[in-house]
Amino acid sequence: MQNPSIPQLHAAAEQALNRGDMRTLHQCCRQILQLEPAHSDAWFLISIAAAAAGQVNKALEMIERALATAPRNAEYLSQKARYCAQLNLYAKAIQAADAAMAESPERALILDTLGVVYAKFDEHEKAVIPLRRAVALTPDNAQFQFNLASAEQFLGNQQAARTAYEKAISLQPGFSRARWALSELEKNDTQTATSGELEKLLAQHGLAAEDQLYLSHALARDLERAGDYTQSFRYLAQAKTRYREKIGYDFSQDAELFEAIKSAFPGDSPISESASASLGENCLFILGMPRSGTTLVERILASHSQIETLGELHEIPLAIKHHSQSRSAQTLDLEVIAGALAADAESIGRDYVARCGERGKTATRLIDKLPMNFLYLGFILRSLPKAKIVVLDRNPLDVCLSNYRQLFSFNFRYYHYHYSLADTARYICAYKDLMAHWNSLFGDRIYTLNYEKLTENPEQEARALMQYLALPWEAECLEFYRSGAAVSTASSVQVRQPIYRSAVERWRKYEKELQPAAEIFAEAGLI
Repeated sequence: MQNPSIPQLHAAAEQALNRGDMRTLHQCCRQILQLEPAHSDAWFLISIAAAAAGQVNKALEMIERALATAPRNAEYLSQKARYCAQLNLYAKAIQAADAAMAESPERALILDTLGVVYAKFDEHEKAVIPLRRAVALTPDNAQFQFNLASAEQFLGNQQAARTAYEKAISLQPGFSRARWALSELEKNDTQTATSGELEKLLAQHGLAAEDQLYLSHALARDLERAGDYTQSFRYLAQAKTRYREKIGYDFSQDAELFEAIKSAFPGDSPISESASASLGENCLFILGMPRSGTTLVERILASHSQIETLGELHEIPLAIKHHSQSRSAQTLDLEVIAGALAADAESIGRDYVARCGERGKTATRLIDKLPMNFLYLGFILRSLPKAKIVVLDRNPLDVCLSNYRQLFSFNFRYYHYHYSLADTARYICAYKDLMAHWNSLFGDRIYTLNYEKLTENPEQEARALMQYLALPWEAECLEFYRSGAAVSTASSVQVRQPIYRSAVERWRKYEKELQPAAEIFAEAGLI
């Protein structure tokens, strides 16, 4: 029997791709490359198979082989940008995406891919351009509508975001994530018209745990607006309990991590910087429990003429993981901690500064606002002696409620605690204990800002913060809500308005439901 020709193998590869049959795709591409080692499309297709198998570094190598003979192919460039984004290679991802956009692609899937890459790195001004074009070319694709809506929301274009979310839902009524995102966008509105639809969707047989979470959070918002706090909490508890059981989370996993961090930096062994004394002089970390006011403070500070924000970077966790030389699948665990302690602190600091430098911003202070950097504070101050640290402090009951009411990324292990009210309370207790430990070690190198005081006396607290940062006061800092800058956190809606106090003591609306958490806080001496 005659061996198949390259066109026949290529057609078979395309069919396998459409079926999602990655094994056949890989086999067909290998046969093509045996016949023609420089066949660019075979390298492109086999890279997709490698990425699907979780071999993203290998996929990147293969797409580079495709680009060697077709350097201006927008589809290849978009795929390279996607792989680089998955590997958190900011500069390479943006460079590839920019090169792809320079070729003026007119395929919706390519444009959507590029928009998603830009959005991953908070480049939302760039993201909306290909995303709008993708939707214009293929208006009936619900996912494209959703991706555009997210970018419009982060840019503060609320009506455009609402229109795109509603279009996604009209195209795909069961699109639970879009229904949740729309409820987040409308969290300050008074309408409750979607409750009946959400209840019907929740009653579907065989509903995935993730979809139940999205829909339950959306319904809980509606019920809260209607004043039915007990029922709102009940829907959250049902969905979160189910998902917690699915992932097998137990708070002991985080308790062990907190203890390991404290043990790595013992109180009887004062930390001396191991890095160059000037390292980190433009670094400004805003951290604390999620939903404690970190985004509000970021917007206040970023409105200063000498401060720019880099957003919620993952560069500290990534730099520490890299230098730990750990092969662990986790970003942070006992093995990573031990390896990072043994690593050269200055190398970690210089790596972090270089990663931030790729963003191209050169202000006197550059904000890194990843709340969970509180886990890495010992490493940060060891590697970046000149870094400024601003920690948010807020009523633990409000923090607990706000974390529990929020739906964080499914894929981010740091947030697994928030699928249980009791676990959330325990996590906050562990956080408070760790922050007390850091304060005992580092003292005045950490500036603690109280959320309630900030909302009560914004100018007084903001001026004091500027003194800590050794920067002159600018009245524009309290007009942050006028800024058109993108905000890609859970607070993207709230920070488009002036400072308000309605979130202070919100826990009282749920006083009965929060009783188990209150007991945990009382036992820990937090309330």
